[in-house]
Formats: sequence, structure tokens, C-alpha cells
Amino acid sequence: MEDTFANRLKEILKIRNMKQVELCEKTKLSSGLINKYLKGKAFARQDKLSILAEALDTNEVWLMGYNVPMDKNYGKTKIAEIDVINLSTNEIIQKIPYSYRTDIAEDDPNNFFAIYASDSSMAPLLDVGDIAIIKKYTEFSNGKTYLLKIKNGNPIIRKIIKSDDDKVELQAMNMWNFPTQYDFIFEDLEILGEVIKIENNSAFK
Repeated sequence: MEDTFANRLKEILKIRNMKQVELCEKTKLSSGLINKYLKGKAFARQDKLSILAEALDTNEVWLMGYNVPMDKNYGKTKIAEIDVINLSTNEIIQKIPYSYRTDIAEDDPNNFFAIYASDSSMAPLLDVGDIAIIKKYTEFSNGKTYLLKIKNGNPIIRKIIKSDDDKVELQAMNMWNFPTQYDFIFEDLEILGEVIKIENNSAFK
């Protein structure tokens, strides 16, 4: 159930241990206007709402009365840079922009890196020269696509299918040139990360 702007303003003032006069000083809004807000006789326009949320270090949408976290970063996105790694040398060859939600812990840019595809095994989705963004491996989910090594071999990207008898098969999208590989066990594989996004450059070649 949604709350009111007046109630949220009272609540956050209490949480921040801030008096009305301090809020006026921080926001440069008049005491009369703040008093109207607190009594529910006026609702802050967008420009005033932003000023209040900034002064009170809270989320504008929460302050409006909606059922969202009060964290000011909730629902916002930022741009950071992640490393593009040469898997042959393990060197960083460049950095690329990465957009992430600040309120989702798993979206932390430190959890991700990127590589250039070295073959067409996952074409047409991921072709030579395309960038794959990789989430560092935390846990396995059957049927998802991973960057992996087979018994310390070269890194490849494949969908992993694990059967009930614990046998594993590795599927490429380009099955004509890269047939499915069968009869592995999970211990044969070293998973480096999950492929979560493709920057498709090959489509413009």
C-alpha cells in the first residue's frame, strides 16, 4: 500500500535526526512551504522534490510515497568501464563502457570482464570480432552459455547441458562447423564465467 508524501517526509526527517529548520537551511526552501508539505497541504513539484531528496539523502520515488527502497541509488543506472582481456596472454587490451543498476549488487562492474570472440562457433549471435561480456563464474545453471576450458585447453564459449546422470555436453550455435561435444563430466571443465551480453560488431562488417 502506498504512503503519503507528508508521512514519508516526516519519517525521513526522523531517521536523519533533522529538524525542520535544518531542512530549510539545506534546501533553501521556506519554512512555510516545508510546513505545508509536512501537514499534507501541498505536494512538492519535481524540482522541489529533487532538492528535498538530495538534502535528505533518499530516493525521490520513495519520498513520493511509493513502495520502493529508500536508498537514493535504487533503480538508477551508471556507466563504468570493464576490462577487455586477451585470453592468450591474460592482458587487458582495452576498456569498454558497461551500464549497470546501482541497486543490484550482482551488477557491480567488478563482477564482469569482456573478450573478443576468436572463432565463429557461436555465430550468428557471436561471430569473430564480436565482444562477449562475461560475468565471473559464481554458480552453474544448466542450459546457460559459459566461457570455459576443457582440461586446461584453450578458452571456448559453449552452452553447457548437464544430464541426470551427470554427463555433460557442450553445444555451439554453429553446429555445422562445431559439432556438439559429448560425454564430459563436470570436473573436466574449468568455467571462467557466464556469457551475459553480446556487443555485435560483425553485423556491420
